[in-house]
Amino acid sequence: MMNISNKIGIASIALTMLAGHMTAQEVVAPNYREIRTSIQNSKSPNYYPQLMRRYLENDTTLTLEQYRCLYYGYTLQEDFVPYQKEREKLFEIRRELVNTNGSKSTCTEAIKVAQSALEDDPFDLLAISTLAFSYLQLKDTVSHSLWNNKQDALLDAIVSSGDGTDVDDAIHVINLEHEYEVLNRLGLQIESDSLCNDNVEYLRVQPNAEDVRGVFFNFGACRQAYRKKYE
Repeated sequence: MMNISNKIGIASIALTMLAGHMTAQEVVAPNYREIRTSIQNSKSPNYYPQLMRRYLENDTTLTLEQYRCLYYGYTLQEDFVPYQKEREKLFEIRRELVNTNGSKSTCTEAIKVAQSALEDDPFDLLAISTLAFSYLQLKDTVSHSLWNNKQDALLDAIVSSGDGTDVDDAIHVINLEHEYEVLNRLGLQIESDSLCNDNVEYLRVQPNAEDVRGVFFNFGACRQAYRKKYE
């Protein structure tokens, strides 16, 4: 069990992230049975084909609940890949963005690489953040705002699933890579990781101003989808 200072620290950061979007009472783990029922109902406002179309069209009126249905409901789709495909091109272009200080030619190439990655996984947070950064460097403020807001909405949905203070209140992710994006959003850097059980891992973080020692993440949906597809 985490000490009280760690619980207060994570909760403080998480609620600051979510300010303006929800109350503390709305931080709740995803109920996959309810999500399945909602996204499979063609008369529901959360009907998945309709939600995905709006998401891909960059609809800015999608609610937090709908982002939760999109994100966690993706694990219930036939085309969900539990562990992402080869992403070396994306990692490579990210390194080039740093090395070239976001040059115009590198940003232009990065946009192509990121868009290609999103064709495989529409919730690839690394690709989305790459687009937001590249458009910012190219001074395309409209496109930057669009992708930055999409990244924020997805991260808000993820952090709404738990405060990360212990195994029972772990933050739920559908991809292990998303754990690192959440830590980046919280301004934390990983020091080490360890498995708590089959579905939860603990990421210990480097010393920080909030005195957060680490964050718990639940990747159970990803693991279950893998077992269903490949075992």
